Amino acid sequence: MAAQRHSSQLSLRIGRQDLDRVRKAALVSGETVARFLREAARERCRAVEERQSENVGASRAESPDQLDRVERLVLASVTSSASLGSIAGVARAAGVSWSAARHALKTLCSRGTVRTRVSEQGQRRGVREDSVWELAVASPGFEQLLAQTKGVGLPPPSPKRLHAGHLPSEFWSLFWNHPDPSSLRLPDDEAYVANRLLNGPSARAALWASVHMSTDALRDCLPLRSTQPRARALIENALAHRCTAPQ
Repeated sequence: MAAQRHSSQLSLRIGRQDLDRVRKAALVSGETVARFLREAARERCRAVEERQSENVGASRAESPDQLDRVERLVLASVTSSASLGSIAGVARAAGVSWSAARHALKTLCSRGTVRTRVSEQGQRRGVREDSVWELAVASPGFEQLLAQTKGVGLPPPSPKRLHAGHLPSEFWSLFWNHPDPSSLRLPDDEAYVANRLLNGPSARAALWASVHMSTDALRDCLPLRSTQPRARALIENALAHRCTAPQ
């Protein structure tokens, strides 16, 4: 018995009086000494973990200028492009969801790191206001926040979806007076094709042209007398979207 008590003292590295108190506490709880010590160790570990979590939270609260991962991505995307005018454009450039980009932009705006700049663009049908996200370089702590974007990897930009090759067969019927619509090719015949698709009776064809035809082809249709108001509005919207899309 004495040898067993001595062995327990050596393994636990506690004095005889402390060991006696442990034995009495285990006896009161109805547990063996080993089980009592295991449970006590678990409780101690949980208490340590809780204190560590509280310390991490306090450290985060004491360092409000520390950006999280999404905020760094969003700030890096605004830094790398001067033409992001929508939350969707920022989300695409940063590779995050729309809601995550919205929350990050709201946080960065509240810190004064980014802001929106509104400018007026003259159009044939009036004046349009365009807004883009830009850096507020004069804000307090800007350099410290910008330094956190160093080494942040942004996703590669989406490839252009311009069509090259034969005109899709689903649109051949719109060129009923052409001797061979299957011979039409893009971009060689884009001026003729764009005018017919955008001003024809098919809304699907007009939408396809606004997405898959070149910017020059769309712009060339604007001054034409044959361009209808609905086609003009579609072209202007498509061109405005391309200006705000990440390059």
